[in-house]
Amino acid sequence: MAKLKKLSTGQKMGCESVLGCIFQSWSPSRRKPSLPEKDHRVKDNLLAKSTSTITDPKILPRVSTDTSSQPKKSDSQKPQQKPNSDESHPRKSSDSARKSSDSAKKSISSGSSRTESKRFSLNGVMGNIIVKPQPAVKPDVSQTKSRWEGKPVNYRLDPEALKRMGNEEYCRGRFAQALVFYERAISADPKTPTYWCNKSAALISLGRLLEASDACEEALRLNPTYERAHQRLASLQLRLGEVEKALCHYNEAGKYTETKHIEQVEDVIKCLKRCDEARRSKEWNVALKETLFAISYGADSSPRVYALQTEALLHLQRHEEAYSVYQKGTKRFEIDSFIKIFGLSITSYLLMVGAQVYIAVGRFEDAVTASRQAARLDPSSEEVNVVAKTARAVASARLSGNLLFNASKFEGACVVYTEGLEKDPYNALLLCNRAASRFKLGLFEKAIEDCTLALSLQPSYRKARRRRADSYAKSLHLQVSPSTTTHILESRVAISPTTYPV
Repeated sequence: MAKLKKLSTGQKMGCESVLGCIFQSWSPSRRKPSLPEKDHRVKDNLLAKSTSTITDPKILPRVSTDTSSQPKKSDSQKPQQKPNSDESHPRKSSDSARKSSDSAKKSISSGSSRTESKRFSLNGVMGNIIVKPQPAVKPDVSQTKSRWEGKPVNYRLDPEALKRMGNEEYCRGRFAQALVFYERAISADPKTPTYWCNKSAALISLGRLLEASDACEEALRLNPTYERAHQRLASLQLRLGEVEKALCHYNEAGKYTETKHIEQVEDVIKCLKRCDEARRSKEWNVALKETLFAISYGADSSPRVYALQTEALLHLQRHEEAYSVYQKGTKRFEIDSFIKIFGLSITSYLLMVGAQVYIAVGRFEDAVTASRQAARLDPSSEEVNVVAKTARAVASARLSGNLLFNASKFEGACVVYTEGLEKDPYNALLLCNRAASRFKLGLFEKAIEDCTLALSLQPSYRKARRRRADSYAKSLHLQVSPSTTTHILESRVAISPTTYPV
C-alpha cells in the first residue's frame, strides 16, 4: 500500500509539474517577445512534445528536457525530489526553448554568411569564377564643373588669379572661356608676356593660327628671351609652312627644343624644294606627292602647301578635288594678315591659284576679282598676268554666249563658247553650254563629246549628265550606255528635251 501510495503521489506530482509548465510558460505575464518565423516552428514542436506526454498517462514526464549532455539513468537511481514550487519545471522548458531558438538563429546566420562568402569574397573569387578587380575610373576633367560655373565672375580680380582661372578652363578643354580669362588678364596687365603666350595657346586650340602667331610675337617683343614663346611660335611657323622662321625660333627655344622638331623642319624644307622643282618641270604627279609628304611632316595648315597641291590637281584635271583642297587651305583668308606673315609674293601666288580654281568651277566673277588682286600685289609676274587675261576672256565668253543662246542664235553662241574654250580648253561649264548649243543645232554626237569631257573633269556635274542623256535619246543610234542610265537614276534628274545654258 505504501508503494502504491508513493506511485500515485509521484504521478500526481508529474502531472501537476507538466501542467504548471504549460500554463506558466504560456501565461501573458511570462510571454517573451515574438520570435522570427522559423523560431515559431521550433516553439510549436516543443509544445507538441509536451502535449504528447500528457495524452499518454503511462509515460512519466521528464524532469529536464535537455538530456543530451547527461548519461541516462534508470528509474531506481533517480533521486526523488520534492517540488518546492511550480516554477522549477517551466523555467527549464522555457530555457530549452530559448536555447533551441538561439541555435536556429545561429544556423540561419551561419548559412547566410556562408552563402555570402561564396558570392562575395575579399580575394575576388566567386565559386569557380575568378572576378577580376575593376580599375578605378578617373573622372573626365572636361566633364567636371569649374568652381565658378553658373556664378558671376568678377573680372576685376588680380591678373594672376584670372590667369589661374584661364589655366583651369584650358585643362578642362574649354578653350573659348580660357581665352576670355587670358584677355581679361592682358587688359589688366598688358606688359606680362606670360599672358600673351597663354592666349596664343588658347587660340591654337581654337584653330586661329594667325592670331596665335601675333600673340606669340607680342610676347617675344615684351621678352625676347622667352623660350616658351619661341618654341610655341616655332611650332606655329612649322604648321604654317614658314620653315626658315621656324628653324630660327627653335634655335632660340633652349630646353624646349627637341631633336625631332629640327628633323621635322628639315624634312618639310626638302619637300618644298622638290615641289618647286617639280612645278618648274611640270611634273605634277611628283608635286602632288611631295605636298602630301610635307603635310604629314607637320605643315598641315600651310596655305602655300595647299596652293601647290591645288595647282597640281588642276593640271591633272581633277577640278572637284582641287576646289575642296583650296577651300581647306584658305579657310580664313585675309589679305592683310597673309601679307604680314607670308609676304607679297606668296600671297599673290595664293590669289593666282584661287583664280584658276574659280575659273575651273565656273565662278568667273570671283576669278576676275582674285586675279586683279594678285596682279596688284605682284605686277611683274607673268603667270599672274596670264591668269588674269584668261579669267576676263572666259567670263566675257560665257556672258556673250548666254545672250546669243537666249536670242535663239545657237550658231553664234557655239562660236563664242568655242572662243572661250581656246583660252581654257578644260572648262566644264563652257563645254556644257556648247553642248546645249550643239543639241539645238542637231549635232548630237558633238554634244555627247562635250558632255563626256565635262563629266571627266567634274563627275558630279548633273546638268552635263542630263544633257548627254538627252543627246543619246535624240541621236540616231538610240543606244544608251548602262553607266549613264545608272547615273540618271541615282541623280533622279528628269530627262527634259528643253535645255538652257548655265
